[in-house]
Amino acid sequence: MDTWILIEVFVNFLQNYIIYKVTGLFYTRRLSFKFSVEIVIIIMTLMLTGLNYYSQIHSNPLLYFAYCLLIFITAAIIYKGNVISKAVIIFSLIVITGILELLAAVLITTIGGFDINTIQEQNNVRLEVMIISQTLYVYFYMFMRKRFGKDKISFFNNKYNILVGTILILTVITMIILGWMYGNIDVTNESIGKTLLILTLCVSLLSIISITLMNQVLKDMEEKHKNEMELQQIKLERVYLEDVNTALEEIRILRHDMRGELALIHGYNELNQKDKIRAHIEKKLHEMDVQLIPQIDNENIITSFLNFKIKEAESKNINVELTSNINDEEIYIDKGDICRIINNIMNNAIEALNECDEKRMKLFIGIAGGYLIIKSENPYKGRLLTEGSKIITIKRDKTKHGYGLKSINNIAEKYKGFMSIIYEENRFKIDVEMLNSEVYKNAAAE
Repeated sequence: MDTWILIEVFVNFLQNYIIYKVTGLFYTRRLSFKFSVEIVIIIMTLMLTGLNYYSQIHSNPLLYFAYCLLIFITAAIIYKGNVISKAVIIFSLIVITGILELLAAVLITTIGGFDINTIQEQNNVRLEVMIISQTLYVYFYMFMRKRFGKDKISFFNNKYNILVGTILILTVITMIILGWMYGNIDVTNESIGKTLLILTLCVSLLSIISITLMNQVLKDMEEKHKNEMELQQIKLERVYLEDVNTALEEIRILRHDMRGELALIHGYNELNQKDKIRAHIEKKLHEMDVQLIPQIDNENIITSFLNFKIKEAESKNINVELTSNINDEEIYIDKGDICRIINNIMNNAIEALNECDEKRMKLFIGIAGGYLIIKSENPYKGRLLTEGSKIITIKRDKTKHGYGLKSINNIAEKYKGFMSIIYEENRFKIDVEMLNSEVYKNAAAE
């Protein structure tokens, strides 16, 4: 009897835990005390255990109704939100609990050949029903957490759902086999009955542990990918800073030589030798390898970054034709996000052009109709890796790449925009449009 009470306590705790935690997925806490929910769960568990010990639902339904009402009242105190919607959610969770127990009971009695009316009198069968129903209830809780983004794993959601569904199906099949064994194997031997119960419990625990471990592995993979992206960003910023320092050093040298150059130009001017002035200026520009690109932004963040990427392309004999219609228009989109889009576009183009005879790409940055537009066009060789109508990557190593286009699309959607890709006649065109709204400037300031 003592063992059965402990089992009842654990099952009641699990049911209350899931009811309150699922409710917490919909609403924010009202109470600031850290363990307020856990304390209420323990109290309600003890109350339900005592209620089950001294009474039964068919003999005192009003007591169980009062208990459900108490669950609603405590949840209404703990969580903020509409009272009616909370009542509907909690009632639905209680109904789901009952439905899962009924399904487990029907499953065991049908497969094992037991009488459903005598389940309460057969502890072994009753425990089997509880194990199956609570396993399904735990899976329901995991699904709800994923559904409402409290434990979301990007990039791997589809694979995760397939694996969870597979493990759940295998668990149910195994438990059906065990239920059949209860009804078709002589379990009058107490050791055999206990063995079947232990097997059922082990199957349930292994399935839940498998999901938990898989969840952690996928989280680690996501974190590793995030760290790699951050490391790549740090390397990019380091190269950019080195390029800026080099440019500053060149400016210092230029300032040092400025007096002599101006004196020489002044001398030519005094002698009215304009041809020598022009020749001298062109010579100096050629020596400094100066390429003038249109100024994109007032702070020169995007302009400087473009200079860096264009130099990188030119080092690989790639010609970048840059055009822009931005004059004095204000750019409200985060400059870092714009640079990330440009970086991903140009990285893909540079790698594709390395394989082409025509080493030229076109890049346009402008504003039209309240949208910031970034367009690019370049040739490519070979075939693109696609998934339906979506391009996964244009790079050779399919396992380590493909995140660039996803990153561009995510940034575009962040600013209520979109990414469009056209690939035909071995020409790759990408069009990114983002809403250039002052809302984003105000959000950044806050």
